Amino acid sequence: MSTYLQRIRQFSRALGATVEPRELLELAEYLDAAQRDLFRRMSTGDQRHSLNLFYRLRAQGETDDALLQAALLHDVGKSLVCIRTWQRVAHVLLGRVAPRRWEHFCLSPKRDWRYAFHVLAHHTELGAELARAAACNDEVIALIRNHQRPPSAPLSLPAPAQRKLRALQAADED
Repeated sequence: MSTYLQRIRQFSRALGATVEPRELLELAEYLDAAQRDLFRRMSTGDQRHSLNLFYRLRAQGETDDALLQAALLHDVGKSLVCIRTWQRVAHVLLGRVAPRRWEHFCLSPKRDWRYAFHVLAHHTELGAELARAAACNDEVIALIRNHQRPPSAPLSLPAPAQRKLRALQAADED
């Protein structure tokens, strides 16, 4: 599926996103209290997306705790700021149309109107640091940090972690 179609689907799902209380209770099986707090910091749309990814992986027979925790927390870096819908759309579109200019625009971590773009552009690293602070293990942190890395980019992860990363990325594309 093309990236644009994928983003349109994600956008339409996020508009009416809800999370059931029973789903939050189920998280206790996979996340400790600090990690559940991280999950709850995310927007409802990001929570729904993460739960969908989690359920997709489980339906595929994945049972690895690190992979499932990473699925639930992979976008937690976005929770550092309220990201508006127009900012998400601008990030995707301008990142495709003028990637170098957009990358330069997102470099500044100043807490002004551009901060949301900085967070979107760097949410993988920011999320990895939040996961580290919440005592996630090194593999979960590595999966969060690398979940948007292009498949052709070199990785310094052990083979089992690379397989988990590819599973996370493949499930995240739907």
